[in-house]
Amino acid sequence: MALVTLLVAVVARAHWPAPDEIVAEVGAAPGVVEATRDAKVPRLLLVRVGPAWYALAAERRLALADDWRTHWRQAVPDGLVGVVDATTARSAINYDGRGQPRLEPLAPPPGTAATPP
Repeated sequence: MALVTLLVAVVARAHWPAPDEIVAEVGAAPGVVEATRDAKVPRLLLVRVGPAWYALAAERRLALADDWRTHWRQAVPDGLVGVVDATTARSAINYDGRGQPRLEPLAPPPGTAATPP
């Protein structure tokens, strides 16, 4: 009986959520406006973030982005995650060559140009 219990526990821990479950979880995360699996590139999880995203502490945003990439890659071989600003479509997170997330600076509002120094 103990062996059966151990096997059930191992199998339960080995279950990774399906891609659709991950899309739903990411879509419900703080600051996320929309999360979708790209129709043309199904290994791409596209996450659109809004103003509430930028209100989160930098450490929290990095932790979320890291979790999204980790879980997506566990469910989708060679999975990619893109995190973009929902208003400007500019990158909000850049993943480096080792997969570590880095915050991108907030873009100026649409229709405005950055003022040179």
